[in-house]
Amino acid sequence: MRFAVINTIYESALKNKDICFLTGDLGHVFPEEFRKNLPYQYFNMGIAEQNMLGVAAGLALSGKKVYVYSIIPFVTLRALEQIKVDVCYQNLDVNIVGIGSGLVYGTYGNTHCAIEDIGVMRVLPNMKVISPANPLEAQQLAQQSLNIKGPTYFRIGRGKEPMPLNPYRVTFGKGHLVRKGKDITIFATGTILTEAEKAADLLTGNHISAEIINIHTIKPIDQKLIIDRIKNRKAVFSLEEHNVIGGLGAAIAEIVSESGHPGIIFKRFGVNDTYLKEIGQQSYLRNRHKIDGNSIALSIINSLKTH
Repeated sequence: MRFAVINTIYESALKNKDICFLTGDLGHVFPEEFRKNLPYQYFNMGIAEQNMLGVAAGLALSGKKVYVYSIIPFVTLRALEQIKVDVCYQNLDVNIVGIGSGLVYGTYGNTHCAIEDIGVMRVLPNMKVISPANPLEAQQLAQQSLNIKGPTYFRIGRGKEPMPLNPYRVTFGKGHLVRKGKDITIFATGTILTEAEKAADLLTGNHISAEIINIHTIKPIDQKLIIDRIKNRKAVFSLEEHNVIGGLGAAIAEIVSESGHPGIIFKRFGVNDTYLKEIGQQSYLRNRHKIDGNSIALSIINSLKTH
């Protein structure tokens, strides 16, 4: 996924000298091309993320469109004050590309996991939050970001995520219907969309028709679509590789609570409000925290039985 985003930025920067790319000493698929072909648009800022965001703000004030690239916990939480004061307060055209969403870097332990970032970034005024599910969406949304002004946060995986078999189009700010279903709706965001699809397959065997909607833009969220499903489904669920507090589930809960629609069943799936104690592969950690397809399906079945 990161390759799709960086390639889009690189190809656009070749045509537009006002596009700048800053990295926090991370290698990627096009370092040599950037250095060789765009020496005045590519900057390796070292492991100094707070300074990197300050420089990005300065470049944006000079009329540049800036992309900042690093691992999520370091480019968001470590540099949060600079994002808030230097970037968001001034509504600058700085795009933060964070890699390693959710539990991707679970083998490095809790310090490298990203389960707070959506909550932190979505509360910042002017900030937009994008969480694509695969390289296809990442490329399209990165391309669309070229025409979006103000700060944007891209939450992407590590790389080598599979491309969808059938190409489709996504639009910034609009949810994408992944699978039709008439009984319940599962709203998912990011690469964990694949677990929502596994859960839907299992639910079919239990005579539950599950619709899946991919919320690739968490802020601004597609409120109209969510309200429509609240009115026309007996239950809705959210799924994210993030703390259950503050993320997609919280955003949908806000809409549910203000919709005035009585009797709707709503449940959030995500990492419970706890620090991760385990170290392991992403699939193992999803299983441990019951956000794998099988655990989600069983929980949905039980929720529907008890209501």
